[in-house]
Amino acid sequence: MPVDPPGLHNVVQLGESLFSGSEPDGPDGFASIARLGVRTIVSVDGARPNVDLAHQEGMRYVHIPFGYDGVPRQAGLALARLVRETTEPIYVHCHHGRHRGPAAAAIVWIASGQAGQSEALEVLETAGTGTEYSGLWRDVRNYACPSPETELPELLETAPVESLAAGMANIDRHWDDLKRCRDAQWQAPNEHPDLSPAQESLQLREAFYEAGRVLPAGRFDGAFRARLQEAESFAAEIETALQQSNHEAARRAISNLERCCKQCHEAYRN
Repeated sequence: MPVDPPGLHNVVQLGESLFSGSEPDGPDGFASIARLGVRTIVSVDGARPNVDLAHQEGMRYVHIPFGYDGVPRQAGLALARLVRETTEPIYVHCHHGRHRGPAAAAIVWIASGQAGQSEALEVLETAGTGTEYSGLWRDVRNYACPSPETELPELLETAPVESLAAGMANIDRHWDDLKRCRDAQWQAPNEHPDLSPAQESLQLREAFYEAGRVLPAGRFDGAFRARLQEAESFAAEIETALQQSNHEAARRAISNLERCCKQCHEAYRN
């Protein structure tokens, strides 16, 4: 598929009836998925799926969230059950459609019996899955279909998600929207006239604060908590700079936040 349909990005087709790509962006994205003949959307992202928009297009959601460090066994079993129960085309997505989504779609392709490990790994290459996410590559490479007698987990439209994972997914969205505003010279982008740079910076700061607030006691070390606080402070700098119409200061702060997040991902996520 050479050109992404409206509301979708990084779309990759696997075989005749399986697609991988980004989270659908509003009604246009869901309409584009429906036009592919899809009746089941699979999200492996931590954010809550927009079940209502899917239903409006006559599609159901299956929510199998997991992180960047690999595909857990239960997620692999759920993807196998999806294959056994679904005969119509499937669309698998994470947030951007580059890392977790392609890995899950590759496993679905293996579980369907239509591809082997080598073809599945080519999907990750085509999608641009980062080699730094070694767990995703490992689990696609090593995936084995469960035996017929294996008990498979129930499929849910909205699965329970660890509060930190949901918080990080929320941060990711505000971060993307804030960068869109930056690239539009700190104005609402033409393609997203509803965005406000000041509001997105506020929501980003609050999202970092909330992630730190709900962090399970004893789950992460002090260094991780310090990184969250540093990220929150940089988000606050962006917010203040935009309130003062100091766009150069906002650009410096967003660069510092990007560096802070990258270092944290290298230490804890990848």
